[in-house]
Amino acid sequence: MSSISQARMYWRFISGLRTFLKEPVTPERSRQLIGQRLESRERNLLTLLKRAVYENRDSPYLRLLSLAGYEYADLERMVHSDGIEPTLRTLRKAGVYATIEEFKGKKDIIRGEKVFRFRQSDFDNPLVSRHIEASSGATRSAGTRTDYDFDFLTEGWACGDAVRFDAYGLTGVPLAMWIPIMPGSGPAWLLSLAKAGNTPVRWFSPVEKSGIQPSLRSRMATNYIVYAGKAFGARFPAPEYVAPGDAAVVARWMADTVRQSGACCLGTYTSLAVRVCQVARAEDIDINGTVFIVSGEPLTATKRSEIESAGAVPYPDYTFMEAGMVGFGCSNPNAVDEVHLAMDAVALVQYPRQVPHAGTSVDAFLFTTLLPSAPKILLNVESGDYGVVESRQCGCKLEELGFTQHVHTIRGFDKLSGEGVTFVGTDMVHIIEHLLPARFGGSSMDYQMVEEEDEKSRTRMTVRMSPDVGEVDEGEVIRTILGELGKGADGRRMMARVWSDAGTIRVLRAHPLMTERGKVLPLHIQKSQ
Repeated sequence: MSSISQARMYWRFISGLRTFLKEPVTPERSRQLIGQRLESRERNLLTLLKRAVYENRDSPYLRLLSLAGYEYADLERMVHSDGIEPTLRTLRKAGVYATIEEFKGKKDIIRGEKVFRFRQSDFDNPLVSRHIEASSGATRSAGTRTDYDFDFLTEGWACGDAVRFDAYGLTGVPLAMWIPIMPGSGPAWLLSLAKAGNTPVRWFSPVEKSGIQPSLRSRMATNYIVYAGKAFGARFPAPEYVAPGDAAVVARWMADTVRQSGACCLGTYTSLAVRVCQVARAEDIDINGTVFIVSGEPLTATKRSEIESAGAVPYPDYTFMEAGMVGFGCSNPNAVDEVHLAMDAVALVQYPRQVPHAGTSVDAFLFTTLLPSAPKILLNVESGDYGVVESRQCGCKLEELGFTQHVHTIRGFDKLSGEGVTFVGTDMVHIIEHLLPARFGGSSMDYQMVEEEDEKSRTRMTVRMSPDVGEVDEGEVIRTILGELGKGADGRRMMARVWSDAGTIRVLRAHPLMTERGKVLPLHIQKSQ
C-alpha cells in the first residue's frame, strides 16, 4: 500500500469512527440483522458474485469461471435450483477454487494447461473502502494483509460478538484481551467489541512494540486507533506488554476482577489461556467462575481440561482474518471445540485433497463469503483446515438464531499453530529440507518438525534431529529457525517473537518419525481421529 493510500485510509478511519462508535449494535439488533442475512443467503451470494467477480475483469475467479464455462446466468440458475452448497461443490469439481497457497499468492493457479498468476491483493473485495489494516498468518512473502471497513467490522465481527456474549451471559461482564498489537488482530477486535457494547477494560499484548521493532507506521497506527477512540468517548485501553511467561499478571487481574465484579472474561489464544489456568493453580490464584474466549489454535480435550480444572469455562472461536468470525462456541457441545458456523456470513463445503508433505488425505474446508462488506472475496477458498461438519439440534441460544450447522475437531493440514501464531507449512518445509542441513550438516532426511502437546498441555514445535548429524548447539538451531521465520514484514517478526518468548520450539535428538507407509516427511501432521 502506497503512502498516499495509507493516508487516505487513516482519513477515512477518523472520518467514520465517530459514527461507528456512536451507535453500538445490541443483541436484539444483531439477531435481527443475522436473521435477515440468513433469509437472503442466495441473493447475497449472487449479488456479490455479479458485482465483485463478473463485473470485475481483474477477478481471479472470473478467469476460473470462464475456463470452466460458467456464465453468471448459469450460477444463478444453479443456486436457485440446487442451493448454495451443492452449487459450490459442482464448481469445485470444475476447477473453480483456490488452495491456501494459491490464495496467498505463493503458487501459480494451474488448471489443465492454463496457468494463472495472481497476487494476494487480487482477491481483495473491490466494493469496500479501507479503514483498518491487519495481518494474518505468515507466508514465504510478507503475510496476508487484510483491510477492513467499518461495515464489515459491524456485520462480520460486532454482530457476532453481540449475540454470542448474550448467549453466554457475558453482556456487561468485565472483559480483557490478551491479543497482539498491530500488525496483529488486536485493534480490529477492540473496535468490534466496542461496537458490540463490550469495550475491553484491559488490553494485554503478548508482543512488545520494542521487542518486535515494528515499523513506525504500525506503532503510530496502534496509538492512532486507541487515542482516536478516546477522543470520541470510547474508553479504549492502551496495550500493556505481558509475555507468555508472565501469565500470573493476567491471572491476578482476573482474580481481582471476579472479587470486585463477580465475573470476568478474557479473550486470548488457546495456549495463553492454558498458561493462565496453570499458573493460577500453581500460585493458588482463584479464577473460579471466569470465562475464556479462545482462538488461534485448536481447543483440544487436554487444553479444555486444563482450563476447566481452574474453575473456568472456555468457548472456542473459529476465526481467520480474511473472512472474520466464521464460528462461535456452542454452549451445549458434543465435541470439545464445537462451534456454530456463521451461516449468514459464509458457506462451507468440504472436498478431499492430498497433503503432499504430510502423507495423508483430508476433507479440506473451502469457504465462500456471503457478505458484500467482506474484505476478501472467497469462492471455494481453502482455510488450511479440515474437520467435521454436521447439522444437529443442540438447544443453545445460537441455534435459535438459525445457526444449525456445527463444526468441530478442527485441525490444520498445511500449517503449524502454537500460542495463537500460525506459519504455513511450506515455510517449515524450506527450513527443514534446506536451511538446517546447510547450516548444521546432514540431509533433509535427518530433520523433521512435529506439532504436539507437551507435558504441560502446551502446543510445541519439536524439531526431531537425527543423532547422526553429530553435536550441535540446540539453542543455535532454535535461533536459526526463528530468524528465518521472522524475516520480512512486521507480522512475521511479531509471530516469531511470540514463539521465542513462549519457548514454542524445542529440539529433540531423535530420528524423524515415519508414516504408516514408512515415509519420512518434513512435517509430521497426523490426521485426527
